[in-house]
Amino acid sequence: MSDFLASAGVDAGLFTRKPGERWIDKYPHLNTEPVSYESATSPEFYALEREAVFRRSWLYVGRTEWVSSPGQFFTKEIEVCNTSVIVVRGKDQEVRAFHNVCPHRGNKLVWDTHPASEVQGRCARFYCKYHGIGFGLDGRCEHLTDAESWYGEQGSGLKLAEVPCELWNGFIFINLTPEGPQQSLRQFLGEYYWKGFDGYPFEKLTSRFSSRGVCRSNWKTLMDAFNEVYHGVFVHQQSFPYLMQFSNEQLQAMRNNFFALIGRHGFYNSPRNPQGLFVTDLERLAVAAGTGPQHPFEIPLDKMVPPAANPLGTEDWGTSSHFIFPNLQIQFYYPGWYLTYQYWPLAHNRMRFEVDMHFLPARNFSEMFSHYGATSIFLDALLQDVNNLEATQRGLESGVFNRWPLSDEEIMVRGFHQQIYDAVEQYCRAAKS
Repeated sequence: MSDFLASAGVDAGLFTRKPGERWIDKYPHLNTEPVSYESATSPEFYALEREAVFRRSWLYVGRTEWVSSPGQFFTKEIEVCNTSVIVVRGKDQEVRAFHNVCPHRGNKLVWDTHPASEVQGRCARFYCKYHGIGFGLDGRCEHLTDAESWYGEQGSGLKLAEVPCELWNGFIFINLTPEGPQQSLRQFLGEYYWKGFDGYPFEKLTSRFSSRGVCRSNWKTLMDAFNEVYHGVFVHQQSFPYLMQFSNEQLQAMRNNFFALIGRHGFYNSPRNPQGLFVTDLERLAVAAGTGPQHPFEIPLDKMVPPAANPLGTEDWGTSSHFIFPNLQIQFYYPGWYLTYQYWPLAHNRMRFEVDMHFLPARNFSEMFSHYGATSIFLDALLQDVNNLEATQRGLESGVFNRWPLSDEEIMVRGFHQQIYDAVEQYCRAAKS
């Protein structure tokens, strides 16, 4: 691990504390003052945020396994940027992204029952439903309706608008910056993350359980919830009732092992929940808990956790949760599965959340049952978070308080909001110059 940290230019001391030291002490650019949540309640700030943050960042849109062979595609709705994209694997095996717009009359190119719904599938070319013009997997016009009626090469020269697209460990990112990306994806992630997930067999965890929903809260409030863990004892009593039986000393021991802010991103490492402690009949029958299946895995994934997820090589790691700016969270869970969260703004007080849980394919009914059991419990806990956040949004919008104190256990919350305010300030400064 020390070799990896040295190659990434990160000091191992970032993940440890001396007696009496606080996490905030490691980040001199942050202060301990109460934080403004104007960014969660102001429509005006939201208008700036969508341009400064979402239109000028690398955004995760899916996995390469979803487009594993030529012609496979999926669409992604990015309402915060008023756009939709098509991600497709070409005949040359390259993964590309295009704006989901026909260059003839502006019709949405790929959709099925409703133009606002996402679709996936496989095809040889994309045909516009309006006038039947067909576009190849590389975006070029391959079938031109009424070719004789076009002026010069205006028809034959039609092609889809390509979106910058880069890959990282099978994660597909796009960039919607109007003048083009100011950084490569590698520069955006930084060396710690660019190298730090190498070696983990993401491509083998192809059994995916997905959940989508809309929440009446600002998108950042859900990110805040997943950037600390001590709320779990109170919010998730129903899903994890055994936590209420713990003593104060045991609860203290369940605090995060460490936090780390690295560039624009950050993560925490949490200790392992008790293994084999099942409360309900479903958990006992499925050999699963809200933190995942607990049956033996086909591959020893607990020994393959990537270096960026467990930089100190601690033996009792349970969850390694990584916030990738601006709206992606990747979490590794012991003994061996991962999930992604995404938080897409729909308005200043409305968002869509997306969860994808990735497991190794089940080899038998017992493993499949374990996957379904763990997923059911996990999603039940997630809905408790969502319900709580609608209450949070109402409280924020009441205007009773305008600044909010954060504890040292909320260092990632503080760092995340600082990143948002900095991005908006930088955008406004550039717009004036």
